[in-house]
Amino acid sequence: MKKYVLMAAVFAIPMSGRADCQLFASQQKVSWSKLSAAERQQAQGQVITLPEKQIQVQVVCSAPQRIRLFIGSDAAQNNAFALGPLGEMHVVASQAHVEDKPVRLAPVISAEAIPTSGGSETANVVLNQGLAFMDGKEVSGKTASVTFTVKSRVKPGSVTEKTTWHGNLKIKMEVQ
Repeated sequence: MKKYVLMAAVFAIPMSGRADCQLFASQQKVSWSKLSAAERQQAQGQVITLPEKQIQVQVVCSAPQRIRLFIGSDAAQNNAFALGPLGEMHVVASQAHVEDKPVRLAPVISAEAIPTSGGSETANVVLNQGLAFMDGKEVSGKTASVTFTVKSRVKPGSVTEKTTWHGNLKIKMEVQ
C-alpha cells in the first residue's frame, strides 16, 4: 500500500531596518511523517487531525527596535494556510517575549498600522497579517521571541494513491 508524506516548510525572511536584525526559526522543515494505508482507510474519507507541531521564532537586533512578524504562505487556499489540496494548517502564536520579559500579542494588518487592542497571551495567526509585541503599548527591544503552534488536518483521499502534502509558512520581520 502507498503512504502519504506530510510536511510543511517554514521560511524566515529577514527585512532590513535601521538596525541589523536577524530572524531565526527552530526548524526549517516540519514533517508529520507517514500515514499508513490502515490509518487512511480507518478515516473513511473523514478529516484526519495530525499531531501539533511547534516552531520557535526569535529576532535578534543590534539595537532596540519595534519588531513585528508577518506570516504568509505560497500555499494558501480560501484565505487560509493550506496543507496540500485537501488539508489546512491553523497557526496559533503564544509565549511571546521581548528582552526575556513576557508580552502580549496584538494583530496588525500592515507594518504601519497601529494595533487596535492591547493584545492577548495567544493569538490566532491570520494569513498575511502580522503580530505586534505589546505591554500596555507596543514595545521595542533587541530581542523578541514567539512560539507558533501548527495544528493541521488533512482529508486522506484515495487509499491506493501515494500523495505528498505540502504547505509552507513564510515569516517576515518588519522592524523600525
